[in-house]
Amino acid sequence: DVAPFFKTEPGPPEMHLEGNRLVMTCLADGSWPLEFKWMLNNTDITAFSPEYKYIIASLQRSDMGIYQCVVRNRMGSLLQRRAEIQVAYMGDFIDSEQRKTATQGWATILNSPVVSCFPRPQVTWFRDGYKIIPSNRV
Repeated sequence: DVAPFFKTEPGPPEMHLEGNRLVMTCLADGSWPLEFKWMLNNTDITAFSPEYKYIIASLQRSDMGIYQCVVRNRMGSLLQRRAEIQVAYMGDFIDSEQRKTATQGWATILNSPVVSCFPRPQVTWFRDGYKIIPSNRV
């Protein structure tokens, strides 16, 4: 009889796009039958079963967090290292149009549009259809 052991452990945090399918696997070995259970943020999200995969058909922001697999057999149980899943998303622009009157030769500040997103977006500004290259003046 062999106690359960993991063949692989989770790596660094993983970033996945909202709406995409996510398949997590809990590769373990030991005396059969093995049973698996999944946890999200230290809360059970499945019961023990022979299924070693956890599938999310369409990732949502609420799926972001720390996942762990528990494997067990008649010899004992083992908790896998933490797997951090991040969900990248971008909402719609709230203030998509911004007009300012500027005096020639004077500084003017344009604020980035408000958008709900993760991770923080990279913003590129355009003027008359041409990309504005940042400099010490712009």
